[in-house]
Amino acid sequence: MEGIRLIINDLLLFASTALVLSITCLCILLQVKAKDKYSKGLLTILVPLSLQMGINSFIAYAVRVLPLNLLNGTNFGMFALVITLSSILLTTYLFFSLSHYLVQLLPVEEGEKKLGARIINIITLIFFMGSLYFIIAASKGNWNYGMKITLDYHFSSGSFIYFIHGLVTLFYMKKAKGREEESLLKGIAMTFIPMLVLFPLDMIFFRHSSFKLSYICFSVFTVNTYYFISRYYFRVYEPVPESLDIKSNFFSVTNLTEREEEVSRLLIKGRTNSEIGAELFISVNTVKSHIKNIYKKLEVSNRVQLIHFIQKGDDSNGGSD
Repeated sequence: MEGIRLIINDLLLFASTALVLSITCLCILLQVKAKDKYSKGLLTILVPLSLQMGINSFIAYAVRVLPLNLLNGTNFGMFALVITLSSILLTTYLFFSLSHYLVQLLPVEEGEKKLGARIINIITLIFFMGSLYFIIAASKGNWNYGMKITLDYHFSSGSFIYFIHGLVTLFYMKKAKGREEESLLKGIAMTFIPMLVLFPLDMIFFRHSSFKLSYICFSVFTVNTYYFISRYYFRVYEPVPESLDIKSNFFSVTNLTEREEEVSRLLIKGRTNSEIGAELFISVNTVKSHIKNIYKKLEVSNRVQLIHFIQKGDDSNGGSD
């Protein structure tokens, strides 16, 4: 029975960790292409979450394969201290970044967001100082034991607080602007409210397990939020090039030359460098030089950001007519 339990535990841990890592990689790609605030904010959550789950997975397997004399050695004790402090820092930063991210997603006034941010900062500091005090006091210098109680209890204890975020999100859901934002807030509420039940279940059934039920909640949150961001990305940053209606006076407010304007119009239509060169009767190297100048003048770094820049410019010009 113990072997079956370990296999199930390992499969659940592997599946949840792999899912979070996969979404993290996809989110990095979105951030590189678009440099969007939503993907950037989600990465501040996914990176510490991935590292925390990675540490948990590594230690779970390490203690099974390393010889007993090595596990009880002084060097491993120092390693356990580093893991303990790293885990505390990652869990604390995860709480901090996730809380601030959720506050920014709420449809509330800027003043309320600032108040929420101050409250989060105070709670984060209390959580961090309390974690250090109780774990160090409980370990009494035995860092192997300190690492064990940190990995067994600390993450689940910190996750318990997130049910408050779920309740707050549920309260503000009626103020959502549009169906997609309402769906996002509903997903967040339904993800974190169950933490109220999952925390005691973790303490009863997964107390000494490397897998925690709270990982499921974070996996669901990750998928739900990435789905919202990806839909936002493709709607805002990846329009069909032919559907872009660039107003005739748009480029007049930029400092692009006439040739750079021509290259820009072809670039956003999806033309390759060779196709642009053939159509304008210039070399590929000249096209690359024009594109470099265009990106520098408009302060963008790729075609996706160029399209978004033109969209925002058209909107602002259209609003002033």
